[in-house]
Amino acid sequence: MSDLEYWLAAQARALKLNASTLELADPEVLRAFCQQVLNELAARGVLAGVEDVGCYAAAREGAN
Repeated sequence: MSDLEYWLAAQARALKLNASTLELADPEVLRAFCQQVLNELAARGVLAGVEDVGCYAAAREGAN
């Protein structure tokens, strides 16, 4: 499994989500999971998302 698959599974477990109980899940919990997934995909550059994903590093000058 890829690290993304492990991460998705961990997020689902933390929110107590699984395929067999999806119909009973709280809509806010589902929204939170979707937000986490979309943010992660945007951070990986495979989906449009928030322009600034939290990286404030700047490239160093070549003269160092």
